[in-house]
Amino acid sequence: MLLLSLLLPGTNATAQEPSRGRELMQRRVTLSRAAVGNPVELHVASGSLTALEFDSPVDRAGVKLGDARDRFELFVVNDRWVMLKPTGDVATGERILLTVPFADGMSPPRAVFMLVSNATQVDAQVQVSRLPRTAEAVQAELDEVRAACAGKDAELEALRARSAATGPSGMILARAMDVEGVNAKDLQVGAVVKPSDGLKVERLIAFRGTGWVALSLAITNEGAAPWTPTEARLSSTRGGRSRAMVAMREPHIAPGGKALVVVEARGEDWPEKAALRVELRDSTGARRLFISSLVF
Repeated sequence: MLLLSLLLPGTNATAQEPSRGRELMQRRVTLSRAAVGNPVELHVASGSLTALEFDSPVDRAGVKLGDARDRFELFVVNDRWVMLKPTGDVATGERILLTVPFADGMSPPRAVFMLVSNATQVDAQVQVSRLPRTAEAVQAELDEVRAACAGKDAELEALRARSAATGPSGMILARAMDVEGVNAKDLQVGAVVKPSDGLKVERLIAFRGTGWVALSLAITNEGAAPWTPTEARLSSTRGGRSRAMVAMREPHIAPGGKALVVVEARGEDWPEKAALRVELRDSTGARRLFISSLVF
């Protein structure tokens, strides 16, 4: 802060004496990728502090001051600042290169300054910023986002179909129910479902229709933290594996609380009497409810 105080308007005459009558300048420099090979001219003077402030993190270890380091009584680098003070004026026609690489890997990767002497001015404070991303860079990022979105189209269509298939009319229109109707079975959970990770199934009802199965689970959270199931998987010992939709009314199952959770898998005719493995987990995967063998 003491060093920076020399840069502020109203600095006393003693602090300005080393500039030998030169005007203390405040500048803003904007970098571009096209100008990477063109050093920015920077006016320095004997005994005068020059401070460069960057809007991007600086790679401190990579900052280089040509081969003139011993000619500066002060040369300080931190994450956003470079401060320097020459012990003497730079000779006429002499050029000292200061290279400041950035730590974030973005473009331009570095700023290059050419330290020179000016008879009337010294750059006391310079704010250095990099240009916003070019149209090409923005377009490239947009293309990546579009590609990611395109991969979600099938999943989105499946969700839309599920949303439309509500009630008997919707199920018939979605061909999720035919003359076979819907079969439901209340399973004896005590023999097949063991508590896991503090999660206990109190009741389990299995539903089966054309191309879909659904499980209704009354789950009690016996753990110390709330639990929110977000993902379910069904797999058969005879082969076949499917992600399933998870639905419940409550935002989570509180410790000591109970909630009804519905797991629904579509798009595959699971064979009757086949043993299914069922897994429910939260978004972190830290807690899961696992049913190793479920026959219905």
